[in-house]
Amino acid sequence: MLGLVLLLVVLVKQNEAVIYSLNESEYNRMPALFALDDYSSCLLDPVGVYCVIDVNLRGDNPLMHMIQEYSDYKVKHYNHTQIHRGVCVTHTCKDYIHNRSLDRPEDLNSVLEGCLNASLWQNYELQGNLANIEYCRKANETTKIDLSDVIVTVVYLVIILLNVVGSFYDVIYCKKGEKSGNACLLAFSARRNWKKLVAPNGGPDPRLNRLKLFHGLRTMTMVCVFFSHTVLVMTLTFVDNPLYIEKSYEDPLKYILLNGSLVTHTFFVMSSFLLAYNFMLHAEKYGVSWIQLPKGIVLRWLRLTPVYMLVLATIATVMRHTGSGPLWPLVVGSEADACRQYWWAHLLYINNYIYGDALCVPQAWYLAADTQLFCVGLLICVVARSARAQKIALSLLFTTALVIAAAHTYFQDLDAVVIQAPESLRNLYSLDDTFRLLYIRGHTNLSTYTLGLAGGFLAYYWQKDGKEFSKYKRYRILYWLMFPAGVGVILSGGLFYVDGSPPSNLFRVVYAMLYKPVFQLLIVILILGVVFKFETVFRRIVEWRAFTWTGRVSYSGFLLHTLFQRGLVGIQTRPTHMTDYYVITVLTSTIFLSFLGAAMMWVCVEAPVGALTKLALAGRAEKTEQEQTKV
Repeated sequence: MLGLVLLLVVLVKQNEAVIYSLNESEYNRMPALFALDDYSSCLLDPVGVYCVIDVNLRGDNPLMHMIQEYSDYKVKHYNHTQIHRGVCVTHTCKDYIHNRSLDRPEDLNSVLEGCLNASLWQNYELQGNLANIEYCRKANETTKIDLSDVIVTVVYLVIILLNVVGSFYDVIYCKKGEKSGNACLLAFSARRNWKKLVAPNGGPDPRLNRLKLFHGLRTMTMVCVFFSHTVLVMTLTFVDNPLYIEKSYEDPLKYILLNGSLVTHTFFVMSSFLLAYNFMLHAEKYGVSWIQLPKGIVLRWLRLTPVYMLVLATIATVMRHTGSGPLWPLVVGSEADACRQYWWAHLLYINNYIYGDALCVPQAWYLAADTQLFCVGLLICVVARSARAQKIALSLLFTTALVIAAAHTYFQDLDAVVIQAPESLRNLYSLDDTFRLLYIRGHTNLSTYTLGLAGGFLAYYWQKDGKEFSKYKRYRILYWLMFPAGVGVILSGGLFYVDGSPPSNLFRVVYAMLYKPVFQLLIVILILGVVFKFETVFRRIVEWRAFTWTGRVSYSGFLLHTLFQRGLVGIQTRPTHMTDYYVITVLTSTIFLSFLGAAMMWVCVEAPVGALTKLALAGRAEKTEQEQTKV
C-alpha cells in the first residue's frame, strides 16, 4: 500500500488527478483490458452461447482510484475503467444460469453481470456493471443468405463470364495486334487490358510523358496509407498487450505514424495538379465552355463509381459469409451493416458529411472530399480562363481555405491535428470532433487542393514558355532538404502529445491552419522539380518503371486494402499480441494482397468500364457530328 501511495505521489499532478505513466508491474495489477474465452469449443456445445460484452468497473479502493486516474489521460491511454470480454456464457457462467433463459435479455444480463462480478471481486476486489452486449452467437447459428447476397453473386458471375468470353473472343477470333472485332467484347479482353496495365506511360501529347512521376508518388503514398490503416484496423480488435500501444506514444519515431495521416492529403495535390494541367492541354485543342463542368463531373462519377460500388457491395454481402470467430462481427460484420444502411451516401459522394457512416469503408472519406473539391477545381478552370484570372481566383480560394480551417478550430474548439488516442482509434474516431468536422470534410481540405491547382497551372505555363531550370541547379541541396523538412513537419505533430498543459489556443489555431499547406507545398515543389528534371535523385525514384502498374491500380488498392486487413484481423480467435514485427508482417500481407487484388480488379472491371465509357462517348460524338452534317 505504501509503495502504491508513493507511486501516485510521483506520477500524479497535484492539481490534476492524472497518472501519466505506470511501470509494468503496477500496470499488470489492473484487470486485463481485453480477454476472450475459447470460441470454437464453446459453440461445439449444442446449447452454447458466446457473447462479446463491455463492462464498467466500479469500486472504492486504491486500485480503482489508480485505474480511474490512469484512464483520465485519454491522449495516450485506453479507458481501463471499461473492460471488454468475450464470454462463453454456457461454460464460464454456467453456475449462474440456474433456471434462467438466455433468450431473455434481462436473464442474460443478470447471468453475465453476476458471473463477472464474482470474478472481479475474487481477483481484484472490484465490481462491474454490464455496459453493453455487442452481440451473442449461439451454436449452429449462421448468417442467412438474402436477396442482396444473391444479386451480388450474380453480378460477380456476369463479370467473370464477360471477361472469359471477351478474352476467348480476342484470342480466337481477333488476330494478334489487330484492333478489329466487337469493341464491347474486346473491352473485357484480359490480354489486352493486361497490356494496357503494364504499358509505359505515354499519350498523344509528349508533354504527358513528364507526368510519369505520379505513378511512383501514388504508389508510395498508398503504401503509407496501408501502414497507417494497418495499425488502425488492428486496434479495432482485442489485444493482449495494450501497453504496447500506450508505450508507442513515448517513441519519437512513432510520431511519423501518429501524424502520418498528413501524407493522405498528397492525393488531393496529385488530383488537383492533374486536373489543372490536363484541363489546360484540353483547352488548347477544344477551347473552354460551360458544358465541360457537368460533363467533367459525370465522367468522374462514371470512372469512380462502378469499382467503388462493387467493393461496397462485396463488403455488405460477401464478406459477412467469408469468416467467423469471436471478433468477426465486431471487425467485419459492423462494417457490412453500416454499408447496407449508408450505401446511398457513398453513391452521392457525401459520406464524409454523414456522421453515422463512420464504419462503412472509413477511408472513403477521401473519395467524397476529393469529388467535392474536384467540382470546385473544375469550376475554377472553367471560370478563370487566363493566367491573371487564375492567380486571382486561386489566391482568394487559398485565403478562404486558411480562414475556414482557423475558424473551425477556434469556434468549435477542435484539436489542431487528429489526436490518435487509443480509444479514438478503437472507435474509428466516431466521437472525435476534429476528425469529423475538420479532417474529412471537403471544404476544410480546400487549401491543399488549391496548392495542387496552382502547381498544375504553373507546370503548364512553364512548359509552354520553355522555362529552363538548369541555371538553378547549384541550389539542389535546398531541394534535397525537402524530404527531411517534410519529415520534420510530420514530427512536429508530436507537440500535441507532450504530457502536461496543452498548447495555447493561438498556437493550436495557427498550426491547424498551416501544417497541411506547408507539407503539401513541399510536395508541389517536389512534383515541379521532377517534371522539369531539376535533379536526378528524387526523379529516378518516383519515375521507376516498376511503379507504372502499381500507380495505375492504386485506386482499386485504396478501396480493397482494409477489406483484407479486416479479414486478417477479424478471423483471430485469440487477442492479438502486437509487436513491431507483427505489424510489419500484416503490412507486408496487406501490400501483397491489395496490389494483387487491385490488379485483378483493374483488368476485369476498371479497364473494361473505362473502355465502354469511351465507346459510348465516342459513339455519341459521332452521332452528333452526323446530325450536324445533315443539317
